[in-house]
Amino acid sequence: MKKKIILMVMILFASTSAMASANEYPIKKPDSLFSKSAVLIDSGTGSVLYSKNAKKKMNPASITKIATAIYAIEHSDLEDVVTVSENAANTEGSTVYLLPGEKISLDQLMKGMMVNSGNDAAVAIAEHTEGSVNSFVKKLNEFLKEDVGVNNTHFENPHGLYDENHYTTAYDMAKITSYALKNDVFRNFFGIDSFEWKSEGWKTTLFNHHKLVKGELPYPEVTGGKNGFITEANHTLVTSAENDGLSVVAVTLNAQSKRAIYADTTSLLDYGLNQFTRSYLAKDSEFQTERSTYQLKADFHYTKRISHSVDEVVDDKGILTIYNEENQEVASTELQSVPKSDRGGQEVLASSSDKLDASELTDSKIFYPVFLYLIILVMMGISLIRKRENEL
Repeated sequence: MKKKIILMVMILFASTSAMASANEYPIKKPDSLFSKSAVLIDSGTGSVLYSKNAKKKMNPASITKIATAIYAIEHSDLEDVVTVSENAANTEGSTVYLLPGEKISLDQLMKGMMVNSGNDAAVAIAEHTEGSVNSFVKKLNEFLKEDVGVNNTHFENPHGLYDENHYTTAYDMAKITSYALKNDVFRNFFGIDSFEWKSEGWKTTLFNHHKLVKGELPYPEVTGGKNGFITEANHTLVTSAENDGLSVVAVTLNAQSKRAIYADTTSLLDYGLNQFTRSYLAKDSEFQTERSTYQLKADFHYTKRISHSVDEVVDDKGILTIYNEENQEVASTELQSVPKSDRGGQEVLASSSDKLDASELTDSKIFYPVFLYLIILVMMGISLIRKRENEL
């Protein structure tokens, strides 16, 4: 019996020491990035986990094709057979060598666009979906603003070749990608590492140009991605990854080299997947300002750093914003006004600290007292057993 208790104490000590060590040496927030603009968000809650010039307008290059893909998926049939136009076949830049007049499925064109970044495939998709590139681009911009909810994006083409009026932001691209990832068909295209390509003009094996998706740089949590490059934009990259608790999207724009942009992306993924947890405020929680009382319409989920507090601030328009300890915006939502006669929900101050998450039990302020309490209980048990043995 004594051996079992001693073994239990040893196991408890070893496991808690490991947990304490992980909490004591967390993965630090990246001090600097090579990319001129970057963002990391939790695609499940929309919360911003890291931001660098995330709302600065930049040229996206071929990550434009993420928007083209989700629009085409939602507005066309992948089983359609597309007749390739001369205009599509003659598109400059990266290609899957389409020939004028050849017939090919929309599904295969999507794979050629997402895996091999075929600009000719992107034009063929646009023309088939809306009749012309101009019509497609017009509908795409409307879709991005009205359905996806981005405000700093305007595309002039479906592929990402340079145009001075073709721009987006890291934050907008993260929102577009998060929206697209809700679609299972898109998720499949986004995560293809290789594909057997057979068309009239080309037969080969296509390998994804994104090194983390292809597996050239191993990162098991990565679920998909799209890369881009033109001289005017430098290197651009969008990457999705997930673990048991989070699903994140990293966007890095305008890096001078592939090595730089992948170093930035892996740093962001390491930080996000290991240092954050999801939390929420319950539906009907009330927030009191000097003039009004507001209430959440539904449970509000957001993502925050483990063991870090947040501030909940409500403005005069009834917008609840979550700020982290660096006073950076994490997430926001619109509240509803509560008539005086209906008040009585769970009241929260307009600016207050976040409640403790279950995952924060590893914080030393809570964990160590609990650990000491357990040790005391175990020692008391040992003493009682010894006393019983002496009496016998």
